[in-house]
Amino acid sequence: MKLGALIPVLNEWRFVPAVAGQLLEVVDRCLILRGNQALSGAPVEPGPVPTLDPRIEIVEGNWASENETRNAGMELVSDCDYIFMVDSDEILVDEDLQRLKTLCERELPEVIAVQLHTYWKTSQYRIQPPEDGVIRMVLRRDVRFEGLRGVQAPVVQADVWCRHLSYVRTDEELLEKLRLFSHADEIRPNWYEQVWKAWDTRQDLEDLHPIHPAAYKRAVYAPDPALDAVLKKWGCR
Repeated sequence: MKLGALIPVLNEWRFVPAVAGQLLEVVDRCLILRGNQALSGAPVEPGPVPTLDPRIEIVEGNWASENETRNAGMELVSDCDYIFMVDSDEILVDEDLQRLKTLCERELPEVIAVQLHTYWKTSQYRIQPPEDGVIRMVLRRDVRFEGLRGVQAPVVQADVWCRHLSYVRTDEELLEKLRLFSHADEIRPNWYEQVWKAWDTRQDLEDLHPIHPAAYKRAVYAPDPALDAVLKKWGCR
């Protein structure tokens, strides 16, 4: 069985060495899908690409949406039986990667979903309770995405937790995320000042999510040695 991996990227390279390095422990091909336009429509200047494993292929494109990006990638790795679709801030630890690989080999599912722990500001703080929903992360090669990460196919939920570092960012990185991502026009007024910045001195603040407040009820101190070990291993601390 041949496994592939796709990592959509705009300018978010901070954790890519860890994301890709982990995936290369189990996959045969790893492609970075580098879009050259922001999903918000805002202007973007592509930044430099860091030094990455030479096995990684980088494909550039002018994709207009997340599902267009992901589905274009699926065509590019159609020689693989299963594809890991992993964003540039989604970390899988070794045992979970092996568990997902085994599911592909033994159960032959159409889609495998994982749960997610979302981190806030640093890898030491985690959103609690965990976000509702799952990430449809591993797909048989003939499955395609609809919308953000929806599929029209049976989904098997694995006993796997993805470490989602979407809000582990400096202030500058966070502002750039808000400017460029597809929900830029939905951010609640004054969220950056009243929530993001205010949390630094008021860590009891609740309803943290920039669009759906209750989705991030609170951030709690929850060190994760497995996550920290991966970040250290790939120089992403």
